[in-house]
Amino acid sequence: MKYFISYILLAYCALAVQSLLFSGVKPDLVLVLVCAYSLKFGQTRGVIYGMAAGLLVDVSGGLILGPNLIGKSVVAFLIRSLRENLFQWNIYVNTIMIVMLSVIDIFLVYACFEFFSKVSFINRPWLIPITQVFYTAAASIILYHFLQPGKDYTLIKEEGF
Repeated sequence: MKYFISYILLAYCALAVQSLLFSGVKPDLVLVLVCAYSLKFGQTRGVIYGMAAGLLVDVSGGLILGPNLIGKSVVAFLIRSLRENLFQWNIYVNTIMIVMLSVIDIFLVYACFEFFSKVSFINRPWLIPITQVFYTAAASIILYHFLQPGKDYTLIKEEGF
């Protein structure tokens, strides 16, 4: 529980850093945290953290609740599934996974806004989400040591060590 609360506080700090240091297009540091948490603590706990972090992003955004909640929880589910199927985890695989998951997250958030609110992204230029994906990939490269799978707490718990 202490890890969950500390990661929620990290997500809150990541939102603050995004707001203070970046204007316009921002990297999705919360997505990087969701991936790190899901890699370290398992799929179920990762999805719960993704939902909580997504809800935090939605509340701070102020429009509607749910798009980031759905996007971050799906990303947490997918990253853990992908990690179990990839035998080699290095900085290149990490960056490719973050790019793919960032695209999925952006697509889900846009789809939720399009379906459940009157916010339309039809005339929005593609350069904005593409730049956001590259910024998020750069942030994941910088934070790679934080994203390394390392010790898997779920396997230790299951094996009884």
